Amino acid sequence: MGDELNGQLAELSKRLSEGRLSRRDFIRAAALLGVSLGAGGLVTGCSSSPEGEATPPPASNVSGYKPAPTFTPQPEAEWVGRTVPTPTPRGSFIPNWYCGACGQHFLSLDMFLTHAASAHAWRLPETKQVEKPTYEQFIVQPLKRFDERNTVFSRTDLDEKYIERRNAAPMKEITDPEETQAGQALMAGAIYVDNKAGSLHENYYGYFGHVRGDKGLYDWDEPVNSTKYPVDDPAAMSARVKEVAKIYGANLVGITKLDQRWVYSDWFERVTRTSDKLVVNYKYAIVLAIEMKGALINHSPGAESSAEVALAYSRMAELSSSLAAYIRTLGYPAIPCGNDTTQSIPLAIDAGLGELGRNGLMLTPEYGSRVRLCKVLTDLPLAPDKPIDFGLQKFCETCHACAQACPIGAVRDGDRTTEITSISNRIGLNRWPVNVEDCYIFWRMNRSDCANCIAACPWSLESPRDWLEL
Repeated sequence: MGDELNGQLAELSKRLSEGRLSRRDFIRAAALLGVSLGAGGLVTGCSSSPEGEATPPPASNVSGYKPAPTFTPQPEAEWVGRTVPTPTPRGSFIPNWYCGACGQHFLSLDMFLTHAASAHAWRLPETKQVEKPTYEQFIVQPLKRFDERNTVFSRTDLDEKYIERRNAAPMKEITDPEETQAGQALMAGAIYVDNKAGSLHENYYGYFGHVRGDKGLYDWDEPVNSTKYPVDDPAAMSARVKEVAKIYGANLVGITKLDQRWVYSDWFERVTRTSDKLVVNYKYAIVLAIEMKGALINHSPGAESSAEVALAYSRMAELSSSLAAYIRTLGYPAIPCGNDTTQSIPLAIDAGLGELGRNGLMLTPEYGSRVRLCKVLTDLPLAPDKPIDFGLQKFCETCHACAQACPIGAVRDGDRTTEITSISNRIGLNRWPVNVEDCYIFWRMNRSDCANCIAACPWSLESPRDWLEL
């Protein structure tokens, strides 16, 4: 194993020196070699120049500061009162932020990040708009609408065989009751808004969305203003809706025509255990993404990660209901949706927020899969966004970080397949089907949910997002 690791390190070093190390190469190499992904995210903007392009010359002044002078570690050298008794690798010295692209050293992380954002932002992968979402190439037969009763969460109430299997799974022993109580308290506070106000049904505990016949943030029966605000320019209206959504707390916003393939054929409510055929005739879906903090998701599987997910659900209820109220006040019908009514991931991909990844989730260029999705369905005249392609399909074919991080092997490590793991997978797609039955079993065994596949994904790195705005 050591020889193999050394060989990979040697190849990585060679590619760096030859100017053939791209951002994606570095991230994947960092993940495979066990390098700290947090550290990897900082360096990716300063990988060496692509083949055939000149390396940018060192700048004498970048964003108001001068780079630190080049230095060679010496025995007994003193740096700001810190003595290094023997020759030590560069990382132990104070000026240890080094740009591999142009050879500059920096005295602080802030200096390094400013330099990376201003000098090497072009190294980020290209995101381009496309006419069809990238998942279309992997549809192998006409898709039928999915029955919400077949989701793994619904099956925990309806599927007797799966309920029996779930109940037979051993749950980890509670070794520290106080720590367990502290974790539960953190999660209870995070889900509190959705739990208390998402729906007013007495059995609603959050994490779902609309419950028919009960008021709350996800209510569909709020009145619509009888005076319609004139919309002569749908594109301008779309821009305003996105602006308002971000005022209310969205990190990403996309708009798409409502594709009926992604509307559930039958709805199912866990709190009432009722279901029926579903008809939704709205024209547009406004898809809203809420970032989850990487520092907390990285605690998966644990209380901090679960609390961050729960907090996102509370924000989903607030955000979607606020935007729906805004649109209804303009005089147009609008309904807020959490996990209910439609499949969120394909709608988000259609709306240009990201692509489908190996882990079965949508990955965005900005946050990877560290997002929670909600949506507002409406007839407000809008201009749909185009889907995007940022090279994720090819990336996921070679990166297996999420599969290797899954504690129960629920994420497929092999090639795409049309086979499904259970009725909880949609038929007709050539993809990496996630074994959601096993995934949920691990949640029960662990006594909390798991986000390892999100935390392990290189695209989920918390890096300076201003690079993406340049």
